[in-house]
Order: sequence, then C-alpha cells, then structure tokens
Amino acid sequence: MKRMTLMTLVLLAAGCAGAQAKKGQDAVVGHWMGAIDRDGWQRPLSVDISNQGNAYGGSWMSLESQPGVMIDRVEVQGESVRFDLKTLSFDGRISGRTLSGAVFDKAAGVPSGQFVLTRIDPIPQQVVP
Repeated sequence: MKRMTLMTLVLLAAGCAGAQAKKGQDAVVGHWMGAIDRDGWQRPLSVDISNQGNAYGGSWMSLESQPGVMIDRVEVQGESVRFDLKTLSFDGRISGRTLSGAVFDKAAGVPSGQFVLTRIDPIPQQVVP
C-alpha cells in the first residue's frame, strides 16, 4: 500500500510540474509591444510569438525603422524565453504580462542592451445574435 501511495504522489507531482511548464509556455504566445534599449538608444519594438505545433516561431519588428523580420528560433522553458535574430539574441523572463531581459550582440558575444515588452491581448469579439 505504501508503494502505491508513493507512486501516486510521484505521478501527481510530475503532472503538476508539467502543467506549470505548459502554463509558462502558453503565456509567451501572443503579441508583445515595448522597447529595446541598445547602448543608450531606445526604439519601439513589436514581437509576435506563436505556437507552431511542437515549436515556437514568430516575428520581430522595430516600429521605428525596420520592416518585420522572422525570428530564427524561440526557446521556452517555464518562464524563461530566448529568441534569436540574425545578429541579436534576446534572453528574457515572463512575469505576468511582462517579458523583459537582456539583448546580446551575437557577433561580439557580449550584452548590448535590454528590452521590456508588454503582452497585448486581442479584444474579444462579441457575437451578435
């Protein structure tokens, strides 16, 4: 009986851990807006992240000067999020509706700034009978 109870507790704990990881992963999907501050120069920024089956993907756009660019890779582990562009890497953490962290210059391999984004949820559409 003790063995069965211990196994049940282990399975319940594993299920809860999986639910927590899934919750963090779902929190990253959406439209994010904010700013990037690189070397003291701030620019408005927009990021869209989607769940594409077994992987994440998305696009990045500097609202000031650049057209949209596809994100090379998105990695999500719990509340930690990393996404890469050709020349930049973003390492951040989700806290509520905020995704913030450090920006790294991939060529130089050094930190080059920070970013702060707020998740913008779409307004639910009302169904008219």
